[in-house]
Amino acid sequence: MIIYFAPMEGITDGVLRRVHHQLFGGIDVYCLPFHKLTQSLSLLTREKRDISPEENRGLRVLPQALTRDPGQLTAWLDYARACGCSCADLNLGCPSPTVTRRGRGSGMLRDLPALRAFLEQLFSNPLPIPLSVKTRIGYESPEEWPEILALLRDYPFAHTTIHIRTAREQYTGSIHPEAFDLALRQGLPHPVYNGDLRTPEDVLALTARCPGTEAVMIGRGLLADPALARRIRGGPKASPAELRAWYTALYEGWAERFQATIALGRIKKLMEWPGGNDIRRKRLLRQAGDIESCIEALLGNGQARETDPENNAPIGQKRSD
Repeated sequence: MIIYFAPMEGITDGVLRRVHHQLFGGIDVYCLPFHKLTQSLSLLTREKRDISPEENRGLRVLPQALTRDPGQLTAWLDYARACGCSCADLNLGCPSPTVTRRGRGSGMLRDLPALRAFLEQLFSNPLPIPLSVKTRIGYESPEEWPEILALLRDYPFAHTTIHIRTAREQYTGSIHPEAFDLALRQGLPHPVYNGDLRTPEDVLALTARCPGTEAVMIGRGLLADPALARRIRGGPKASPAELRAWYTALYEGWAERFQATIALGRIKKLMEWPGGNDIRRKRLLRQAGDIESCIEALLGNGQARETDPENNAPIGQKRSD
């Protein structure tokens, strides 16, 4: 099975990718946070760094773009090829209102004739590198999915990542695994499952229900448990020593790249995922003034508190997200 590490802006940068690969591994492809394309294709400094070969040496990465302009996307694909990328991704999945109100991301799903016209123009000539796509199953309702699926099947995407929620449901609504089942039954080439995979058992349940599953994309599950991909492949859980090394290396890498205050803020944000809804731990993290205090707040004497494997929150509590 192919495992993709989903991107999160401000967290899954080159520092995290390299540290994760060195300490835990198990990931086939690290996905980069999306680039918002402009007419001039003038990427931000951090975007240029994120896609650069130096930032991703030894890693297989998948950059992604937000745009509704075929010419912009083609030019960007050429840039991605020059950066050593063998494939790139079109983002039809971002549900942020600041993105969708401009008709980008999952906002493109609101007007399927316009999306088809976009794709017709895009694929009218050979692309510099293969293009994949990430999509939601609808903008307002899952009932939109069959028509979206039929449209996507008409174009030669390298693979299609299906986040099994609608745009309106953001990241916290009910998932609709039947949408992925439908994609498999209708023969969508190389579908990738995305949505609420938190444990190895979740992946086993998915493959039992959908034996044709080739690949999964995991985001929040890997932020909560950096050893999750390794565990899916039959490896061990993260030890307290590994987790301590993980957070320490991330802090040092971010402090070197930015500054100590920013690094500490990123660590605290990252620790929200394994921390769950433990009120005491949240309070200790807020009060922590250095990396050691953060690690002690989360792990406590080198031992993480018992958590519910289904939601990564302390036993008896549920995730608020």
